[in-house]
Formats: sequence, structure tokens, C-alpha cells
Amino acid sequence: MNNKIGVAVITMNREEFFKNCINSIPEQIDTIIVVNDGTPYPKEAYPSKVKEVIQHTKNRGVGISKNEALRYLIQDGCDHLFLVEDDMLIKNPNVFNQYIKTASETGIWHLNFAYHGPANKTKDGKKNPRQVVDYGNGVEISLNPNIVGSFSYYLRGVIKAAGYMDERLKNCWEHVLHTHKISQLGLHPPFWWFADLANSDDYIAEQACSEVNSVIRKTDEWHKNMREGMELYKHVMGEYPTKTADTSQERVLQILEQIKKNYAKR
Repeated sequence: MNNKIGVAVITMNREEFFKNCINSIPEQIDTIIVVNDGTPYPKEAYPSKVKEVIQHTKNRGVGISKNEALRYLIQDGCDHLFLVEDDMLIKNPNVFNQYIKTASETGIWHLNFAYHGPANKTKDGKKNPRQVVDYGNGVEISLNPNIVGSFSYYLRGVIKAAGYMDERLKNCWEHVLHTHKISQLGLHPPFWWFADLANSDDYIAEQACSEVNSVIRKTDEWHKNMREGMELYKHVMGEYPTKTADTSQERVLQILEQIKKNYAKR
């Protein structure tokens, strides 16, 4: 493993958000690319640290865009793969190393920032994980009931094992199904126990709540895709995502121990 870090920003029709996001990513990252799934931005929107801009001629969707990003980073020789949606901000430039350190200590080589939008928060906006697990050496993870795909980390070997996102899913469920498959391979905690850094909000911020400012969510087509995606998810996994069985806390802790034993690199 050469420890080369690749970051891909996925953007669509939000130039100001994108510019804030891309400018917050440190130049020291080995490979930075952009996948623009919407209207092209002016050339000056892309700083010189961006190695490649993949510009779509028509909207292709989040899943296809993220798969293109993952393929590019893997072909470029990156081991550590980060997908960042355009409404995120990097608060601490050490975020990428901290995610890698956390994965190395825990053996969980796929992690998702949990605190974009309200899904894993209380009504007053406070983090509300199901469990926080302390691994020592400055590494703690939170386990959250909902998965958010705005900032995701993968070791390239996870993609090799699980494959890419299902491109039949259009702008919904693709990252949920993907992480569900990774979990079934024993590379991630069970469904409803999605892993993140316990203090990830010290490193990452949201520019706006996705439920309010998403371009995609404002369309009737998105609601149609949600319904059709649920049926496809059931076809692939044998059940709707909302009907996936929970796992006991005791069993989850046992699984975490097994993942650490099998995959941690300390």
C-alpha cells in the first residue's frame, strides 16, 4: 500500500458551494479531481490543485458520478479514496489523515460523515449517536442509525471486495445499498450502526442542510426515483432498507472486535 490519498468533489449547479468546498481542501492531497454533473462552471472556478475535471454533457446522477470518481482515483494509484459533495467544508486539513488513522486502528476501512443534515441529530441540532466506542490512542468512533453520503472514505480494497455503487439507482439509496453490501462482507458494522469519527464535526462542516438546499430533492423526479429505488433495493437485498433488521448492541460490539482483529493495521 502506497498511502496515496485521492479526493473527489462531486458537484451540480452550485458554483458558490463548490468554490467554498474545493478551496477548503488542502493542496497537499496527492490527487484532487472534480466530477461536475451539471452545468459547466467557468475555468476560474477550478484551482490549479485540481488534477482533472470530469464534465458531464448531461445529468447522469450521483451514483454514476461517484463511481467515475472512484475509478479515476483507483486508476491514478490512490489507496485512500474520499468522496466529498459540494456542500461540505473542510474545517481541519488533517481530516483525511484522521479518517485513515481511525480506519487503521479500528479495521473499519469505510467511514461516512454522519452529521450532515438532521438524520443523526436531536431536534436542537446536537449529535445523537447510538454508541461511542473508544479504541484508545486518540481514536473514537460514533455509531449512528442513519447513513449520510456527503463525505465518504474507502480503502481501495473495500471497492475491490464490494464493487461500485448500483448505477440503476438515481440520486437516492445508492450509498445506502453500497454500505449495506460492505457491511454484509464483514467490513463494516451492521445496518443501523453506521460508523464515523466520534468528533468528525471538529474536522468537517456543512455549508447548508441537504434537506433544504439540495438541487435534486426539489424535483418530482426525485420522489419518483425514491419510490422506484426502494423497489430495486428490495429486489437486490430481499427487503426494503427501512425494514432491515436491527442488531443488538452486544452483537455489534462483538462484530467490532472481529473487524479489528481481521483488518486493523497498527
